[in-house]
Amino acid sequence: MTHNDNLLPISVNGGHQLGINTATIRANARDLSAAILKVSKVKEISFAALTSACALPNIHATTALKTALRGLIQAATDLCSQITALQNSLDLAAARYENCEARSRQLFSPLSSLPASASLGLPIALSWWYLNKQLDINASAASKNSQQTEESWLNYFQNARENISGFFLALPSAHLAGLIALAAGSPGVSVTPKIGSSQQKIPVPLSASQLVTQFNQAQAYPDHGELRVVKYRTGNKISWRVDIRGTQVWSVTGTNPQDMRTNLQTNACGLAGKSDMTKAVTRALDQAGYRSGQPVELIGHSQGGAVAAQVGSDPKLAKKYNVKSVVTLGSNTGGFRPAPGVHMVALENTADIVPRLDGRANPNVPNLTTVQTYKNAGGISANHSKELYAQVARAWERSGDGDYARFIEARNYNLGINHTTQATAQSFVVQREASPSSFNPKLYEKVVKRLR
Repeated sequence: MTHNDNLLPISVNGGHQLGINTATIRANARDLSAAILKVSKVKEISFAALTSACALPNIHATTALKTALRGLIQAATDLCSQITALQNSLDLAAARYENCEARSRQLFSPLSSLPASASLGLPIALSWWYLNKQLDINASAASKNSQQTEESWLNYFQNARENISGFFLALPSAHLAGLIALAAGSPGVSVTPKIGSSQQKIPVPLSASQLVTQFNQAQAYPDHGELRVVKYRTGNKISWRVDIRGTQVWSVTGTNPQDMRTNLQTNACGLAGKSDMTKAVTRALDQAGYRSGQPVELIGHSQGGAVAAQVGSDPKLAKKYNVKSVVTLGSNTGGFRPAPGVHMVALENTADIVPRLDGRANPNVPNLTTVQTYKNAGGISANHSKELYAQVARAWERSGDGDYARFIEARNYNLGINHTTQATAQSFVVQREASPSSFNPKLYEKVVKRLR
C-alpha cells in the first residue's frame, strides 16, 4: 500500500511475489560471457608468451618463466571452465523454472482447453457444477496441509469459481462473434502507414508512469482504427513498442476494427480465436520494419489492453515477435496468462467497470502483476480514463514495491533502453477489408437484435 496522501492507494497481487525473475537470471548468465572472453584473452596471450619463451636459452630464469606461464594457462583454463559451468547452471535453473511454470499454466488453466469440447453443452456444465461443489472440501484439505501443497494450488482453489463463471460468460461473447462472422463474413485486416504521418522523435520512457503518460490516444475516426509503433534505437540494438487504444466505434460490421466486434472477440478469452486487432498489431510491426529477434513491448488501454494481453498470452505470437512485456490499463484480461518469457502488468481501478466485463479476476500466477486502486472519479468515463491510470502507475512506481523494481529493471534491460536511447513513433491506419463471403441480412438482423 502507498502511504503518500498525494498518491492513490494501491494493492499489488501476483507477479514475482510467487515467481522467479528468470529474465534477470538469464541476463546474469549472458553477462558472464564477457568475463569468459577476457579470461580466454589472458590464456591466449600467455600461450603466445610461452611459445616465445621456449625459443629462449634454457637457463634458470627462462625455466621459471615457462613454469609460471604454464601455471597461468592452466589457471585461465580452469577459470573458463568454472565460469562456463556457472553460466550453464544459471541457464538451466531458468529453463527448469520456466518449464515448471509452463506445466503449472497447463495444469491450472483447464478452461483454455474446453473450447474444442464446448459442443458437449450440458455435460460440461454439469461437470463444472460438480467441481464447484467439491472445491470447498479440496481447498480446506489443502489449507490444512499447506507445507506439502504448492501455493499455486491454493490460489487455484480460491479463484476457481470466478474462473468457471468467467468461462460461461465468455461463451456468449464467442457465440455472438461467431454469428457476426457468419452474417457479415470474416474480412481481412489491412495496415498501412498513415498518410502525412512521418516518424517523429519522442522521449524514451524509462519508468511506468512515463510509459503510461506517453501512451498514444489518437483521435477517433468512424471508418478506420489507428495504431502507433515506437522504435527504440540504442547503439546498434533495436526494440519496439506498440500503443493500442481502446474502443472507438460501437458497431460490429464497420471498417474500423476498434469496435464491438473486437470487444466480443477479446472478451471470449480465446474461444473466438485471434481478434482482428491482434492481426493488426503484428502486421503494424511488420510494416514498421520489425526483424526477427528484436524485443517488443505492448501497451493498451481498455480494448487495446485486452488485445495486447491476447498477443502476449499466445506462445507462438509471443515467441515470433519476442514479446517481453505487456502493460494494460483498465482492461478485461482475466482470461489471459502471460506466455513464457512475457511479464504482464495490469493496472486496474476497481471502480472501473471495464476490467470486470469478462467476469474473472486476473490469475495469481508468476509474471503477471495486478496493480489495483479504488477511485470513484465521478462517472464511467472518468473512472476509465487514461489519466487516472497514469496516477495508478505513478503510485505503484513510488510505493517501494519490489515487483515494480523487478519489472522496470527487466523491462528496460530486455528492451535494451537507457538514457542514451533514441525513439521515433509512426502511426498506422487499420481497416477491415471487404469480406470474401456474401452478406446474410437475415442473420445480421438476428445478431443486431441479440446485441440490443
